[in-house]
Amino acid sequence: MTTGPDETDERVLGGRYRLLRRIADGGMATVYLAVDERLGRRVAVKVLRPDLARDEGFVGRFHREAQLAAGLSHPNIVAVHDFHESAGRPGEDLYLVMEYVEGQTLRQKLIDGGAMTVRQAVRTITAILAALDEAHRADLVHRDVKPENVLVRDDGTIKVTDFGLA
Repeated sequence: MTTGPDETDERVLGGRYRLLRRIADGGMATVYLAVDERLGRRVAVKVLRPDLARDEGFVGRFHREAQLAAGLSHPNIVAVHDFHESAGRPGEDLYLVMEYVEGQTLRQKLIDGGAMTVRQAVRTITAILAALDEAHRADLVHRDVKPENVLVRDDGTIKVTDFGLA
């Protein structure tokens, strides 16, 4: 049985990250809101789907995403905190621990709030372009920029996420 978006999942990964609820699903992974019990902070944990965790190609892509994203440091890019890869146990959980962004996707913000003002649109696209510029300086191309991969914090800060296809 899979959990719904607001259902709980009480697993603890790595003896440290307590999964609270599923917040997003993608082609390769599921993202959970979690608590880092060691540091007492909320984080997002992106867990590679178990069927893909047995495929060396997908595991390699997931591992590259972790390395590439962890090398980026910019106020408009979601920060990567940790990566776990089971040594020698195919199919075990592989996961990426990231900054949790309190807010919603740009897609949901547009659905809920309607069209942006010109000022809001310029501010949003400027922040997205700043994040992509930082990625390009690190020789990364995002390749999947879309409203679902742009997060808008409750204070209006823009964060680009999901460098999985970079």
